[in-house]
Amino acid sequence: MKKIVIFAMAMAISVMVPIPVMAENISQTDVEMKPSEQNIEQTIDEIASEPHPINSDAIQNVKEYIIKYFSDLGYDNIECQKFEYNDENNENAIRRSSQTDVFLAPTAENTTVDGTGENIIVTKKSSMDTAKNLIISAHYDSAEDSAGANDNGSGVVAVLELARILKDTEMPYDIKFILFSGEEKYMLGSRWYAGNLTEDEQKQIIGVINIDTIAEKSDLGYMAMIEGNKRPDDIEYDDEGLKKLAELNQNSMSELFTSSDRFYLTMASNSDHYPFALLDIPAVSIVQDWQDGLNVNDSSDVKENLDMERIVEVVDQIVDVLPTIMN
Repeated sequence: MKKIVIFAMAMAISVMVPIPVMAENISQTDVEMKPSEQNIEQTIDEIASEPHPINSDAIQNVKEYIIKYFSDLGYDNIECQKFEYNDENNENAIRRSSQTDVFLAPTAENTTVDGTGENIIVTKKSSMDTAKNLIISAHYDSAEDSAGANDNGSGVVAVLELARILKDTEMPYDIKFILFSGEEKYMLGSRWYAGNLTEDEQKQIIGVINIDTIAEKSDLGYMAMIEGNKRPDDIEYDDEGLKKLAELNQNSMSELFTSSDRFYLTMASNSDHYPFALLDIPAVSIVQDWQDGLNVNDSSDVKENLDMERIVEVVDQIVDVLPTIMN
C-alpha cells in the first residue's frame, strides 16, 4: 500500500451502484469453517521473513508458497499471469493516473524491460450456470526495505484464509482469488490485469474486494476505500468534504461494509481497487485506519507489530457479507 493518498483527481470514471440483494443459493450458515489464528501466524512467518519486492529472488519464494498453499487446499485452476515493466514509462503513467488508456497500458512495450512480475490467479468455479465472478484480492510484494508483515502479508493471509474457508461452499458466482505483484510500484500487477480485460470480461465481474494492510496493533477500525468521478465543484477537500464525496461515490462493494461501525468510507486511489474503478467495476479496498500512523514500507513492518485478531475480524466480515452480493 502506498502511503500517499490522492484525493483530488479529475478522472473520467463512473462507478456502478447496483443495490445488493440476498443470493438465494447461499446463506451465512453454509460457511461453517472459521479463520484460524494459528494458520495466519504460520503463514505470516513464511511470507514475511524478508523483503520481497517485485522482480526479486525473494518474491519467487513467496509466489511458490502461495501456489502450494492453494494446491494443498485442492484448488487446481491456478494461473500465473506474467508481465513486464519499464520504470521510466511507469513513472509517466503514474503522473497521468487519471487517464485510463495511459494508466492501464503496458509500460514495457517496444522498449527496455526493467523487470517482471507475476499475478497469481486462482479460480473457484461455481457449479451453477454463470459467467459472473467476484474478485477477492491482495498484493503479495513488499517495499524494497520491508519484510511486509502488515503491508501486505496481512492482506495475503486474509485471502488465503478466505480461500480455505470457502473451498467447499457453493456460490452463485465464480470467485477469483488474485494475488497481485507490483502494488508498491503503483499497482503494476492490478493495472496489467485490468488493462487486459476484454469488455465482456469486465461485464462479468460483479465486484472487487481488495485487502491491503489490516493488522498492525490498534484499537481503530478500517477504511473502505473507493474511487469515483462524482465531484461537485463546491466540495471542500477536508475531512467532512471527503466523507460526503465517499458517500456520493459509494458502490455495491463498499456498501457491504458500511453497516458495521468498524468500517467507514473514504476516497482514495492508492491501492489495487483503483484500476478496476477506472473501468466502472464496483471495487473497494479494506485498509486499517491509519490516523495514528502505520509502520509500513520500512524495516519496522514485522510480525511482532501485528494483531492476528484483526485479520480474523476482516475475514469474518467478508464471509458475513458474501451472501448479500448479487450475481
